[in-house]
Amino acid sequence: MSRFCPLIALCMILLGISESVHALTLSSDGRYKVSDQHMWHAVPDTPSEPSLEFLQQATLQASQTVPTVLGARGGYAAKLPIENLNQDSPRWYLLINANFIDTGFGYWVPDDGVPIKLADFSQLSDTRTPHILHYQALSLPIEAAQSGELLLYVAAQHFAYPLSVQVLSEAPFYRKQLLMNSITVGSIAIMLVLALIACILFIRTRYILTIACAGYVGLHGLGWAAASGLLDDLFNITWANTTYGGMHLFPFAIACAAYFTRVLFHCDVRAKSTAKGLSLFTWLSLSLGVFGLFLELYQVFVIAHILALIWLPITLFVGVSMLGQGDFRARYYLIGNSLYAASLAYYIFTHITESPTQLYPELIVVGALSLDCVCILLSLSEWLKNKQTEYGRSYIQARFDPLTKVGNRFAFNEEIKRMNSERVIAFIDLDGMKNVNDALGHEEGDRLLCESAMFMEKFLKGKGKVFRAGGDEFIWLVDLALYDSYEICLQSLESVLIKVENKLISDGWDNVGISIGMASTSETPSVSACLALADQRMYENKRKKITDALTK
Repeated sequence: MSRFCPLIALCMILLGISESVHALTLSSDGRYKVSDQHMWHAVPDTPSEPSLEFLQQATLQASQTVPTVLGARGGYAAKLPIENLNQDSPRWYLLINANFIDTGFGYWVPDDGVPIKLADFSQLSDTRTPHILHYQALSLPIEAAQSGELLLYVAAQHFAYPLSVQVLSEAPFYRKQLLMNSITVGSIAIMLVLALIACILFIRTRYILTIACAGYVGLHGLGWAAASGLLDDLFNITWANTTYGGMHLFPFAIACAAYFTRVLFHCDVRAKSTAKGLSLFTWLSLSLGVFGLFLELYQVFVIAHILALIWLPITLFVGVSMLGQGDFRARYYLIGNSLYAASLAYYIFTHITESPTQLYPELIVVGALSLDCVCILLSLSEWLKNKQTEYGRSYIQARFDPLTKVGNRFAFNEEIKRMNSERVIAFIDLDGMKNVNDALGHEEGDRLLCESAMFMEKFLKGKGKVFRAGGDEFIWLVDLALYDSYEICLQSLESVLIKVENKLISDGWDNVGISIGMASTSETPSVSACLALADQRMYENKRKKITDALTK
């Protein structure tokens, strides 16, 4: 048996080599994918710019490849034999399944020509490579009917998913570039515009919830703008790898989301235990976000994914609970977060596995997130509608008399503060109100007050406003600019008073009269003094009516 051991070992080596060597045959225009399994060689000590000889030496032993770079960090080199059977020479592109590469170099070594150094395709220096979001791409100088070896070197702080590569001809590459860039930019634009709308709402309403919504939506948008490579493509940032920013922003976005959820559904009142949990999760996310600024990227990556795995079930639980309580804001909230949860679960799954059937995981999650943000803003709009309704109800309750439906003393005070011209104030008192209450009951007395207020508004319409001062007293506020003189205004108001009295008498209130006292704001140094003067004249009018009645 021992004599077969060398043969078995040789077979195992050959099998290992056959499994680890990746080769491509380009026979027609199309797309060719190479898995990262046993493709990359770990390179412990790497110069800042590895030479061709260095990469050839690093990839010399095919059996020394790692199973996958998923979850790893550092430098890795790969050798990819390519044979182009095309007799024409279409342009070919290399697509690397990562956009967070700190260092990226490559060489094309044809079998019958001079080695060609490829453009630097690192995230920090990719100005001479095609821009395709979520990926790194470079043009390959492969000529017609040419074969050779493609040598690659990449280094990153963390490889978030399997580092496969694709070789595409022009048409498939441009289609993929258009698809990836347009959907990603469109989705990010939607998120940032929605965040801007939320900020504008904050300026107008001063509700903290709108800022939380802006943080929820905007930080997700900025995070994906960074993670996809869009920020670097727009501003050509060379001093930092902006693609790592997405992971650093994620805990802060989740903190805003937790606070938004707590306030949106009034959890402090309706579900106190849920409110405490959301508050704790908010502070935990904020703390981890700040703490993550001082950690290695792979640690931040783990923290972000743990937060996501905790947060998604929370959102679904809160959404279902609130929908069960009849809160229709939860419809939008639950729909959006269900889409996002499903897409993020798929996205995380693609990070830890590699399948040929993967369907654009980045586009799916960023598209679902943009729809989630739309739903979140719809939830906010429902919340604002409720607030507006509550405000309208409070406004009416604070400024209008609930019995007569005319303005109250508070509304009168607001009105006189807005005055910018001379006014006439008429103080009105219903005579005989006590007798009505004593003889017919307070319900009839209330009916008298309502009818009196209604007739006053009817006959004073277009001339002034009616306010109830309290009890059986009313105030008329009239703009003197509507009349040619003060005397004409007084005559008009006395005419209105007679119409109101006659209408009350015709409706059966025979023993009811109205006393009035009028004064102009030009007669006194202040509005309060004018009101006091009108009140004084009203009592003089009441006493005169009593005296006249006794004389008769």
